[in-house]
Amino acid sequence: MIRYYRHSEIDKSRWDNCIKASPAGIAYAASWYLDLVSPGWEALIEDDYAAVFPLTSRRKYGFNYLFQPFFTQQAGLFVQDEFIHAEKTKLFLESIPSKFKLIEINLNTSNQIESFGDFNISKRRTHHLSLKKSIDELRKNYSDNLKRNLKKAKLSNQKIESGNELRTLTEIFRQERGADIAVLGDKEYDLLEKIVEQAYIRKEIEILFTRNHAGEITAGAVFLHSYSSYIFLFSATSKEARESGSMSLIIDHFIESHQSEDKVLDFEGSMNDDLSRYYRSYGSQEIVYLQIIKNTLPIPFRWFK
Repeated sequence: MIRYYRHSEIDKSRWDNCIKASPAGIAYAASWYLDLVSPGWEALIEDDYAAVFPLTSRRKYGFNYLFQPFFTQQAGLFVQDEFIHAEKTKLFLESIPSKFKLIEINLNTSNQIESFGDFNISKRRTHHLSLKKSIDELRKNYSDNLKRNLKKAKLSNQKIESGNELRTLTEIFRQERGADIAVLGDKEYDLLEKIVEQAYIRKEIEILFTRNHAGEITAGAVFLHSYSSYIFLFSATSKEARESGSMSLIIDHFIESHQSEDKVLDFEGSMNDDLSRYYRSYGSQEIVYLQIIKNTLPIPFRWFK
């Protein structure tokens, strides 16, 4: 039986055991992560935590709604010890309380359904690279262009280091690509810092970055440990780093460090064709997950949305 749980009713130990035991388990759905990105999150839970579905909720203008939090690409339904059939996914979607007048969330890659009721369903994409092979075998699947860029990057006077230099990376990001992303402000960057801080406490994060000949950090990437995968959570690249191929060097270094592991590197996107092409250049496979939207807001709020 599927039941709606308020935040105070959730047994987080049982919740985390379910996420860990699920073949679809992902760090975004861990209780500590949800506590940060959606304080007061609620849930749908079946039986004795055999299956769980986080409800990342907010309230605005008197209406309750479900949203996809920042730095949380996927959520949806997780089932212990089994992959998820479409009919079970539909049962959970049916069970979302009617008080949520707007639903705009992403399911995880195992929640595949074609269509359902009044939900508007669209396909999103991420890219997965299996790390089970040796680095030599993995590099054989790199694109020719990536191989050339790596060769050039390795000849440049830069070195790779690790450590918590997130603030420097966010400063680089804000000066470069972030300047054109209006939805990212101080609140979102503070959230990212909190995620990284908590992940460091749990030893579930790696930050790699490059320094140029002057000792300045020019690029970096944040990799979140996520059960059977690593998530490419955040990255920043300066103009100098783009010209010297620093990010390719960082990702290649990470792949070499985790070669032969029975894990996946999840590039976390992207719907941008250029980024998608870049992620595929490492030999990764395009994987589909779903965005679902249902708008039952009263008119005229529905029109504004």
